[in-house]
Amino acid sequence: MNIVYAVTANYQDKILPSLRSVLEHNPEAKIYIVTETDTVPDLPCKATVINVSGQQFFPEGGVNFRNMFTYINLLKVCYPSLLRCNRVIHLDADTIICESLEPLWTLKLTGKWFAAVPEYTGSYKPFGDLYYNMGVAVLNLQQLRKDNAEPLMVEYLNTVPQPWADQDAWNKYALEQDKAVALPVRYNECFATGYTDTPAIVHYCGISDWWTNGSMERREYLERYRSPFTE
Repeated sequence: MNIVYAVTANYQDKILPSLRSVLEHNPEAKIYIVTETDTVPDLPCKATVINVSGQQFFPEGGVNFRNMFTYINLLKVCYPSLLRCNRVIHLDADTIICESLEPLWTLKLTGKWFAAVPEYTGSYKPFGDLYYNMGVAVLNLQQLRKDNAEPLMVEYLNTVPQPWADQDAWNKYALEQDKAVALPVRYNECFATGYTDTPAIVHYCGISDWWTNGSMERREYLERYRSPFTE
């Protein structure tokens, strides 16, 4: 099982609770971290760190290079080039894993680019009736390479301003070409997708102060993994 995070250098510590939760439930997982340095300190496991500080995909003058996010957020569409594996599960830093991700890892994705949870709240659906939240996504890198999808999305993100970083690119082209698989809500529970009684992945999406917010919903999941988990 391959798990990948993409974080800026000053945000690296924020992945640690998520990473600890992954390892508790998926100890065999191989971890990749796309970031702006050669090392990530205090990791609880071995990880392949991919330094993208000199990346050529998104030039500094590009329309989305420094929007409300950074170019690191855009690089998800470049995983086919950055990673050698054929499938990964992408996790945003603000996620906590509550159980084994084996059902996601073994999900059938023949001919598809990704599997993710649709957003059902809000009115932002610029490409039709569906809009996927890509904070948690199973990515079929082999199919993305076969379909030459990466250059298409990179060009789009270099020419069209996007408030939600890479997410619009994924949605635009995957919906046009029927390349997405919808996951149950429990695999990415957040304000935009909804909640259940049995979350598999809790996502603090849309909460800008999630790291310090003492009253946010489901905070107990984050608190459990702030320090290394012990019985």
